[in-house]
Amino acid sequence: MNTTTCETVREWIPDYVGSRLAEANLGATEAHFEACGSCRAEAELASMLLASRPEVPAGLALRIKGSVLADRRSVRRPWWGLSAAAVAALAFGVGLSNGADPESAVVPGYAYETETTELWPGDDGLIAGAPSLEDLSDEALATLLAELTAGSAGGAA
Repeated sequence: MNTTTCETVREWIPDYVGSRLAEANLGATEAHFEACGSCRAEAELASMLLASRPEVPAGLALRIKGSVLADRRSVRRPWWGLSAAAVAALAFGVGLSNGADPESAVVPGYAYETETTELWPGDDGLIAGAPSLEDLSDEALATLLAELTAGSAGGAA
């Protein structure tokens, strides 16, 4: 009894006609052809189509390959083309980002924290080693200013 379905055999017909069907499936296919006239007719049609196909001219594959390689060598791709495209894309992106309405910009919540507190509290400057000018007298500040201006004038000369 043949348990091979028509659907399976129809998938195997191209390989059967081209003599590429696996030996394990060959017997089942031939047995199915004996029992099923429809599949046998389809296999005969595929055999006729295979036999009637035209022969490929000798050297055609080599001529095609040579033509493709010659075309590939003749096409020049300037390096600046890719650079120009990248610059244009960047300019377009910058133009889009600059055109945004600042009022409609979404500002994250943590950005508002800096508005309510000082960025650098006064005590942190002393910890970091910054000089405290608050305790200097007016005379000391004038002397410091004179030294700073003399130093910058001397360095520039």
